[in-house]
Amino acid sequence: MNDRSQQDEITVECTVPDAPEKVWRALTVPELLAAWLLPNDIRPEEGARFSLDGAPGEGGSVECEVLEIEPQRLIRYSWRDKSTVRDGLETTVSFRVLPTADGGTRLRIMHEARVLVKKAVGQRLMACNSNVTPAMKMAA
Repeated sequence: MNDRSQQDEITVECTVPDAPEKVWRALTVPELLAAWLLPNDIRPEEGARFSLDGAPGEGGSVECEVLEIEPQRLIRYSWRDKSTVRDGLETTVSFRVLPTADGGTRLRIMHEARVLVKKAVGQRLMACNSNVTPAMKMAA
């Protein structure tokens, strides 16, 4: 079965006066991440699974897995919640920490979504339509 994919991304960049080490801790220490995002049980290790626990009215729980990590520089993890599962999306969130000349931090946040489209589904639909008899086509 051949897959085609469609990918979208949202990238936000900002500069903060805090040192990169402090920003890194805000991204990877559970209590600090919870202070600005959601309660969580993050472990900054490649392959570690964790969850972000949103309230039911706020999207509920997000299941994550650390896909890539460069300590003090980059953390990228999968992001899977009710809406991504429902919509057939594979999404990832990346945080890149870059030092600035004045001791602050340039933070780049990227949320990527990939939609998988199965070509075989379309091929099956075409096959079903080709089996319609001429009389049924005229009646439609």
